Amino acid sequence: MDRRIKLRHLEAFTGIVQAGSLRAAAARLNLTQPGMSRTLRELEDALGQTLMTRDRGGVVLTPAGDVFLTFAAQSMAALDQGVASLQTASRAGPPIRIGALP
Repeated sequence: MDRRIKLRHLEAFTGIVQAGSLRAAAARLNLTQPGMSRTLRELEDALGQTLMTRDRGGVVLTPAGDVFLTFAAQSMAALDQGVASLQTASRAGPPIRIGALP
């Protein structure tokens, strides 16, 4: 795996696909549109592939983008599940033992 790919790249890419445009994704993720565009460009440079085409109507995934989306979404879901599991485990706390005399 290319070490230049960061979580922010996956969040931006999946966010753009879900929102349908760079502008809408930037608003959802509280980023600027130029920042979102730069992050996508960095990801495409790291992968050596164009992941989506952009036009006034939004974005359209390329075949490479369609393949990458499957794995990016799985990665994000796995991370979310891992964090949720840690939060659940930390809430359980140590077992409580109660002793009583007859």
